[in-house]
Amino acid sequence: KCYEIKQYKKGLKAADAILKKFPDHGETLAMKGLTLNCMGKKEEAYEFVRQGVKQDLKSHVCWHVYGLLYRSDRNYAEAIKCYRQALRIDPDNIQILRDLYLQQVQMRDLKGYAETRRQFLSLKPTNRNNWIGLAIAHQLNGTHETAIDIIDQYNETLDPLRPVYVRSEMYLYQNELIEEKGDLVACLAHLETTKSFVLDTLVWRQRKADLLVKHFDDAVALYQELLAINPDHYHYHRGLQAALCRRADWLALSSVPSATESLSAHEVSTLLAVYEGHASPTYGRLALDLLSGAALEGPLGIRYLISIYIYIYSRLDAYLRRGLVKGIPSLGSDIKALYTVPAKHALLSKLVATYLSEEATTSPSEWVWRLYLAAQHFDRIKDISQALVYIDRCLQHTPTVLEFYQKKAVILKHAGDYNAAATVVDQGRQLDLADRYINNKTTKYLLRANRIAQAEDTIALFTRHEGDPQQNLYDMQCMWYELAAGAAQFRQLHAGPALKKFVAVEKHFNDFLVPSDMLARSRLSRCFVEWD
Repeated sequence: KCYEIKQYKKGLKAADAILKKFPDHGETLAMKGLTLNCMGKKEEAYEFVRQGVKQDLKSHVCWHVYGLLYRSDRNYAEAIKCYRQALRIDPDNIQILRDLYLQQVQMRDLKGYAETRRQFLSLKPTNRNNWIGLAIAHQLNGTHETAIDIIDQYNETLDPLRPVYVRSEMYLYQNELIEEKGDLVACLAHLETTKSFVLDTLVWRQRKADLLVKHFDDAVALYQELLAINPDHYHYHRGLQAALCRRADWLALSSVPSATESLSAHEVSTLLAVYEGHASPTYGRLALDLLSGAALEGPLGIRYLISIYIYIYSRLDAYLRRGLVKGIPSLGSDIKALYTVPAKHALLSKLVATYLSEEATTSPSEWVWRLYLAAQHFDRIKDISQALVYIDRCLQHTPTVLEFYQKKAVILKHAGDYNAAATVVDQGRQLDLADRYINNKTTKYLLRANRIAQAEDTIALFTRHEGDPQQNLYDMQCMWYELAAGAAQFRQLHAGPALKKFVAVEKHFNDFLVPSDMLARSRLSRCFVEWD
């Protein structure tokens, strides 16, 4: 009990009290070793656990503790051997089985993992976690048919007349298993059969669209229905573009094809025909990506090129003007990818010049965002002096906008003046002392400028008020700060403090590995908590 609630000193006293009366009691010796291990005394821990095993070779507790000791040192192979020995003595011990299957999946012993999961289910068949756990084990093994049968057996235990969310999710998971098995015809049939039980109808429609992506016309209609519901969902755009261009492989991409793939002139015209005329900003932004450099610069007719230039100019102009009227600070970042295409780069330069020439006819609220876009543009093309001119005009116009200070700091950083950049971003921080983001950003700039003491005072504003702020940051595992602080100390030739920060980061990563099995255990439980 003391071990479980982490009262190690109290547990050690209790073990010593027992050992005074029974010095050869194996299980107590083993538990004393496990407690010592938690207190950092590894050599003594191994000595006591080995004595415990020696005194009581037939105790499952001793072997289990021996396995836990190996697990704490990440010697998972030996830990598995100890768990197996413990199970020979007590084959129905739930805790040992749980520890065993967690180590097996971590070591990629998938066959052993599936077998242990089967034993676990046979002992606790009423726990839904165990059913899904066994299905996942067979999925990892590639025995999808068995996993599908397990889901069927579990669904038989549910009330068939009650469309509960658990049943809905089980059917969707089963459908994924059928797809992974490679039987798309059966997968579509299963999806239609279980339609009345699936409560998440949007996911059901997405599954159907994805499965029909090779039936291009049907897929186009389905993805357009989904985009009518959510025009900002990039997966739907990816599927729509894959179906329109007869490229089913695009569905597996991590980004929208129009933004990353080289498209033919026919594919460009096909997509533009669909993306033109929509009110959604997402449609407008994706349309700007459709023309690649190859399409603009290839051996095409001059009349075609002129029409393409006119089209992209008008679409880009409409998109930018809409963002400027709304005062969207991230507009410049949104069009960052367009600068990689020389032709679009030239069009952007022309548009920025046009916007700056319209001051007389522009409202003051919109004008400041035109200046801000110009500052972002010149920073992007590495014209630092012009970028500083326009960002200063922004600050003169409206000195209370936090984004202007951040952008000026970025421009100064690009110019190599880290000290001035830190000063500017700190001025912006003063506008909103409750903003954690700008406080962290200021700390980064101060550290880059080697103003370490000021950075420590700044970051301390958002730590706990009691205790040492640096210790609080360590407890929070704030690694971005420790890395930046270590680099700043190293630039100052303070090797000791720098090493301390870097060692702290390494310690955090080591700590991540210790509860990894606990995390794996909690993930499965969490999915069922969400269902309930």
